[in-house]
Amino acid sequence: MSQLPHPPVAPAGHHAQPGPHAPAAQLASVGAPAPQPAAPTQVVFPGQVQLPPQPQFTPTPQQAAQFRPGALASGFPRYVPPPPSPVNRTGLYVGILVCVLTLLFAVLGFVLVA
Repeated sequence: MSQLPHPPVAPAGHHAQPGPHAPAAQLASVGAPAPQPAAPTQVVFPGQVQLPPQPQFTPTPQQAAQFRPGALASGFPRYVPPPPSPVNRTGLYVGILVCVLTLLFAVLGFVLVA
């Protein structure tokens, strides 16, 4: 159920203002406050310039030939990249150790209590 907005509060001694439960025709004659416009979806700060979107172009065949992957290290013909690093499994080993120790202490505690 929607309610009409309350009219502004009148100064003391001014009784011409209708109350919050006044008929709609009386509120319209008084001039109910207009609804506020919606807030903008993007915040713009003072001095900020809105730039138009830049079009994206595909490279020409000459530009694509300049940036082919094999041409990046052409100055080092005998360069051999280092081998990849081994997989770090320290977390896996520590997790397994913690689970095994927890189960071992649980079983020992159960046997001692029983």
